[in-house]
Amino acid sequence: MSHLNAFTVASTRHIDEMRGILFDVYDARLFDLHGDGNRFAAQAAYFRFGSSNLSYCAHQAPVRIEFREDDYMRFQVCTAGSGRTIIGGVPVAVDTNSIVCSPSDSAMEFGPSLEQLSLRMSHDDLASDLTTLLGARPVDAISFATSAGYDAAHTRRLHSQILNAANCIDAASEPIPAPMLREMDRMIRIAALYGMPNNYSERLYGPAPAAAPWQVKRVEEWIDAHWRDEVTIDQLVAVSGSSMRSIFATFKAARGYTPMAYLKRVRLHAARGMLLVAQPGASVTGIGLACCFANLGHFARDYKEMFGELPSATLVKARCLAA
Repeated sequence: MSHLNAFTVASTRHIDEMRGILFDVYDARLFDLHGDGNRFAAQAAYFRFGSSNLSYCAHQAPVRIEFREDDYMRFQVCTAGSGRTIIGGVPVAVDTNSIVCSPSDSAMEFGPSLEQLSLRMSHDDLASDLTTLLGARPVDAISFATSAGYDAAHTRRLHSQILNAANCIDAASEPIPAPMLREMDRMIRIAALYGMPNNYSERLYGPAPAAAPWQVKRVEEWIDAHWRDEVTIDQLVAVSGSSMRSIFATFKAARGYTPMAYLKRVRLHAARGMLLVAQPGASVTGIGLACCFANLGHFARDYKEMFGELPSATLVKARCLAA
C-alpha cells in the first residue's frame, strides 16, 4: 500500500530521473542500482511538517542510497519487503518487524519490493522536547538504539503514530491546518523519545517529581483564559514552572485527566454554550471551528461522548425551544 499519494515526487522507471530527485529532494549523494536495470521502478513521496518531514519510497529492484551528513535522525518504518541500513559501518536489518533509527549519513540498501516510511527529525527539536519532558536541558546528546522490535508497547505506539500521520495526510481533502501539523509533529517526536530506546530512557520511564497544587491551579486558570488560542505543551510547562512529566502526572492525579484533556473539556463546554444560544444561520461547523476543533469528526465524537448527543442534535433542540 502506497502512502502520501498527493505529495508524490517520483513515479518512474528511469534510473537517472530517480537519482536526480533523490539528490535534489532528499539530499542524497549516491544512488546505485544493484542488478537488472530492466526491472527498475520506483515511487517516492515527500511531506514536510515544518522542521520534520515524512517520506515514502518503494523500489522494485535492489538499490543503494547514501546521504549527506546533516542535523537529523531518521526513523524507518518498513511496510513491505526488506533491506538493510549501514550505520557506522554496521548493517542493521530493515524489515516489517522493527523500527530502524539511523543518523543522516547512513547508507540504505533496499531489497526488491521494499516499501518504507521514513521520518526525519532534527536533533535540536528532539533535545528541546527532552528538555520539556525532564525539566532540564540534557547534558549529553541523545543516543538512540539502531533498531527496536514491536514487542515493546512504546515502540508499537511510535509505529502507530507514524502510520497514523501518513494516513491522516492521505485522507485530507484540503490542507491540514498548521496547528494540527505542529501538534502531530510534536506527538511523534515525543513518541520517538519514549518508543526508541536511548540513553535517557531510564529517566523518562522513572517517576516524575510531583508538581505543587498551586502549579496545577495556575495551569487550569491559564487554560480557562486562553482556550480560544492555540495551546501548546511548551506553554503549559512555562506557565507551571515545572517539567511536562511532572505537571501532567500531578494534574491527572488531582483532577482525573491531563491538562490537554482539560483544555478539550473547556472547549466542548464552550461549544455547547454556543449551540444552545445559536442565532439563525449558525452551524455546527462554524461553532466547532470557533472553539478550535479543526477535525469536525473528532469534535462530533468527543461532544457526544461528553453530552450524550451529537452537536447537531443540540442545535436542533435549541432552535425548537426558541421557536
